[in-house]
Formats: sequence, C-alpha cells, structure tokens
Amino acid sequence: MINAEENKKIKQLLATDASVAQQTQALSWLADYCEESYILNLPPSTAALAALKKFSNKIKADALLKRRAATVVKQYKLR
Repeated sequence: MINAEENKKIKQLLATDASVAQQTQALSWLADYCEESYILNLPPSTAALAALKKFSNKIKADALLKRRAATVVKQYKLR
C-alpha cells in the first residue's frame, strides 16, 4: 500500500521540473524507505522500486543520481 509521503516523494523524483537538489532529497528518502522495509523484514514497496527504476532509465537526469537509483533497485528488489 502506498502512503501519501511515499507518493509525494515519487512524484518529486520523477517531476520533469524538479531541481537536482529536490531529486537528491527524494532519492535519499526513497532509499531510506526501502532500507527500513528491509530491516523490518517487510516486502519492498513496488511503487518506490518502479519509480527508482524509471528514474534510473531517464535520459535527462543527473548521472550520479541515476546510478544511485539503479543501485537501490538492485539492492532491494525481490530476489
């Protein structure tokens, strides 16, 4: 189930008019969210992972952020 804050961060990450600072903040939040789910032994948020995967494939995005998003997806996807 997607919560309001998660939805807000996903929209912020994928927004075409978002600054690098906003995308960095959203990416950090989503990475922490995935890590918390992992620590609590909960399944990862499919919406968050899908958004991170979509962001990592974006053409017009900061290369460092794209790599970080791809790393988070790889680390927390369902095995």
